[in-house]
Amino acid sequence: MRTRTALLTIGAAILAVGGTAATAQAATAQATTTIQATTVQGPTAEAAWVYIGQYTSKSRCKDVGAQYVREGFNEYKCQLVPIYGWYDLYVR
Repeated sequence: MRTRTALLTIGAAILAVGGTAATAQAATAQATTTIQATTVQGPTAEAAWVYIGQYTSKSRCKDVGAQYVREGFNEYKCQLVPIYGWYDLYVR
């Protein structure tokens, strides 16, 4: 009985670790895909707006946008999405 319990515990631990790694890999792949889909390649790349994310308040969106400007981008804009009530942040 103890052997069976030990094997089940080890199996559950292996599944938990494997599931966490797969989730992390999927999240990384999704983030990479989103960034690649929103950036523009070619001569107009400097003028293109790059989508960063969604924020629940305009002040938080502005804070993060200002941080991106300090990090090297030229400007940012926060656009209200009226249906959902959040702000989308874009930088260039």
